[in-house]
Amino acid sequence: MHNATYGRTALLFALCAALGWTHDAAQAQAVDGPTTVCITAQAAQQPQTLVVVPSGTVFATDDTAGHTPQAQAQAQAVVTTETITLTHMQPCMAADASSVVSHTRHWLHEKVRPHNGQVLHAVGEVSGNGVDTGMEDEDTSLRDLVRSGALSLSINRTVQDPVFLQESDADLPDTGDGVDTSASRDAASDLPSQRHAH
Repeated sequence: MHNATYGRTALLFALCAALGWTHDAAQAQAVDGPTTVCITAQAAQQPQTLVVVPSGTVFATDDTAGHTPQAQAQAQAVVTTETITLTHMQPCMAADASSVVSHTRHWLHEKVRPHNGQVLHAVGEVSGNGVDTGMEDEDTSLRDLVRSGALSLSINRTVQDPVFLQESDADLPDTGDGVDTSASRDAASDLPSQRHAH
């Protein structure tokens, strides 16, 4: 009887150790990708929450800070290169991604590095040579999350392997703020990558 008790105790310890190792491995895997995509706590509060974030979703720094040269110099974007599913129980998930370069949108960083507290928000998806901010091919619930700013991304380690967009000012949505974008087009045309593109 003493041996049976000892055997059960040893089995229990082994099981706990195995579960502990699995839990640690799962935690390590959660931050294994170069980025982490999350939905806000408010968006994830319903137990039936299921959000499929498709590959090709573009996340960018907040461009509402204005059109100042400083804000433009800091603007950056990434695009997910795998589809992930977020739920009530798992509102955040690691994802592979590439950086996005668009001279028209002033996303000029071929390498996007992590910065404390920096969060990028979903702005659309890659479509053709640019970004489709309407996301009409996606379901309404995903479009609503994007428009409300409830879908965000943080950088865990440097994101590179850039995707170069060749969109023009005509591809940008009309924000109605009366900003003349021809100046940005003229400035971008002086860039070496733009000179070779013609």
